[in-house]
Amino acid sequence: MERNRKMDFDYKKFFTRLNEKINDDDILGNAAQVAFYFSFALFPLLLFLMTLLGLVLGSKQELQQELFTLLAQVMPGSAFQLVQDTMKEVAESASGGKLTLGIVITLWSASAGIDNMRGTLNEVYNLKETRSWITAKLTSLALTVGVGVLILTALAFVVYGSQLLGQFLPTDSELILEPLEWVATIALVLLAFALLYNFAPNHDAFQWKWISPGAVAGVILWVLVSGAFRLYLRYFDSYAATYGSLGAVIILLLWLYLTALSILIGGAINAIFDEKSGIKKEAEDPQQVKQEKEGSSKEAKT
Repeated sequence: MERNRKMDFDYKKFFTRLNEKINDDDILGNAAQVAFYFSFALFPLLLFLMTLLGLVLGSKQELQQELFTLLAQVMPGSAFQLVQDTMKEVAESASGGKLTLGIVITLWSASAGIDNMRGTLNEVYNLKETRSWITAKLTSLALTVGVGVLILTALAFVVYGSQLLGQFLPTDSELILEPLEWVATIALVLLAFALLYNFAPNHDAFQWKWISPGAVAGVILWVLVSGAFRLYLRYFDSYAATYGSLGAVIILLLWLYLTALSILIGGAINAIFDEKSGIKKEAEDPQQVKQEKEGSSKEAKT
């Protein structure tokens, strides 16, 4: 029975629909818009996380260095150097008191990226925003903190996974701890994607999904494109020669674009599966659904 269900899945139709979805919702263009807002939100987010963890754990200098170590694991070299230099300048020019008092303002600035992602995911899911401005903003603020902490914790497991797990498990065997380290890392990143896909769009009625096809595809795509981009930069980096001192900024923006694109494509995949399952939502935007169907029919005719 299970085998027949798998056979029923039409991969050709699925990828044709995904291509239509990407074109109809202008996901490539929207990813650039989200990346633009991410670029404004990145430094406030890092500053917020550094301040928050500093208040809880203390030892600001050591914490800053640990944060840089974690970021170096996923960011392209030039982009990481830009972020590191900027964060050091900001941290040195602001006293601890100012950072503490400004934590709410910093968080507000950092939530701009999630705000834009929320609107874009609504478009991908063909939903209209019916939540009040306060509810939507509080959702963005909570997601900013939640996703930021989860991604940071996942990066910590990449670097210090064996040591962290060794504190809780009665074994120090690398054969056991290393696989668990990667399981924990993948689980945390999947949870971060799940938070975005479950809470950012205006799903009504709400139904929590721990693991969705879009979350799995989004994580895999993000890992692949980030790795490929880093590999390209290692052997064929021409941005410095083309853009000079702006090369690092261009690389950072491109990495943020690839990140946003991975998230939005994952959302599109979830939306397609929702269509296939016949899920109806009260917040569905009929006008947007109609426009998408008209666009798809025009493409089919051509």
